[in-house]
Amino acid sequence: MSALAALGLLAAATPSPSPGDVELTPTGGGSPGFVGFVVTFLLALAAIGLFLSLTKQLRVVDRRAKQLGLDDAPGAGAGDGPSDGTRADGGERAPQDGSGDAPGPRG
Repeated sequence: MSALAALGLLAAATPSPSPGDVELTPTGGGSPGFVGFVVTFLLALAAIGLFLSLTKQLRVVDRRAKQLGLDDAPGAGAGDGPSDGTRADGGERAPQDGSGDAPGPRG
């Protein structure tokens, strides 16, 4: 039994995996450093440039829509029809708040 005990001690004393020639160097502590700052800064600049470009394009589209008369008239709601509560075909218009007996799928 002493050979078995010696083998058990030997197996317990040998680290797995063995350290070998592997050298562990300390990392930067999770800090991205200067390169991470530059990448983040350039990404922010690109996002700002895209936002400004989008704003410019939306202004151009809005100006063209006004020139062509495609913009919504002031005071016009989502439904372009009579505002007295009737539909164009003479029926009653359903309330806009979702209450009422409007036809539709029931679940």
